[in-house]
Amino acid sequence: MKKGIIGVSGEYFVAAELSQREIVACLTLKNTPNVDILATNLDNGKFANIQVKTMSFDNKTGWRLSIKDEVISNIKNHFYIMCNLTDLDTKPEYYIIPQKDLAKFLYNDHREWLAGSEKRNDTTMRLFDPHKREKSKKFGEKYLSNWDVLDLW
Repeated sequence: MKKGIIGVSGEYFVAAELSQREIVACLTLKNTPNVDILATNLDNGKFANIQVKTMSFDNKTGWRLSIKDEVISNIKNHFYIMCNLTDLDTKPEYYIIPQKDLAKFLYNDHREWLAGSEKRNDTTMRLFDPHKREKSKKFGEKYLSNWDVLDLW
């Protein structure tokens, strides 16, 4: 699956999930930094700014993020939704994570990786893989399919 199509499909899946939950979900224009979906509950006025990261079913290494993802954002109500396209016939898996919590996790996880027993060169890549990495799995458990984290209802 082509990279651009993977990302867009994840955004549409997330927007559909929100719409099913009676949330207005508007995809932003491409090139909008840090926010892919603006989500609003019209009944109570609550809103969320959502960055979607999508993993395709042929990806075996988890979500690849960057050093910028470990910096806490100034955007109010900012969330990451990690969308895992498991296969064509299965509903995606979602991790709904407050941006500040993911940033702290990535920051600490990367420093622990650097301090490991073998010599490692620093890199700008960060990794979130709850399927193969125990630390990511433990961190992600409370966010797996937990749409209430968005606090829109």
